[in-house]
Amino acid sequence: MNKKFVGFLMLLFIVIFSVSMVFAEGNARRGKRIWKVGCRLTCHDGSVQGSPALSPVSKTQAQWKMWFANNHEKIKEVHKKGELDKARVRGGAQGWQDMFRYLHDHALDSAQPETCG
Repeated sequence: MNKKFVGFLMLLFIVIFSVSMVFAEGNARRGKRIWKVGCRLTCHDGSVQGSPALSPVSKTQAQWKMWFANNHEKIKEVHKKGELDKARVRGGAQGWQDMFRYLHDHALDSAQPETCG
């Protein structure tokens, strides 16, 4: 009886851990849409003065990681005039994680570098 209960708890923890890891890593496909609509087409397509044109290959994986570290504090520092409100990144924290996954996975030094098309 006790062994079954411990086994059940271990299985439950493994399932919870696995599910949380899947959601924590982000969804690159969804992140691409969020990036394109929320950031690329809003400001970073090169048409807005003062906003650099950005694509996933604009930075290395380490640079994207630095920008999104600590709840994307570095991005918030650069966008002090409310640009992030204008961008309206969908999905809250998960949306940011999805966008990071897309940019990181297709960065300049990644296995699959990609420009935003």
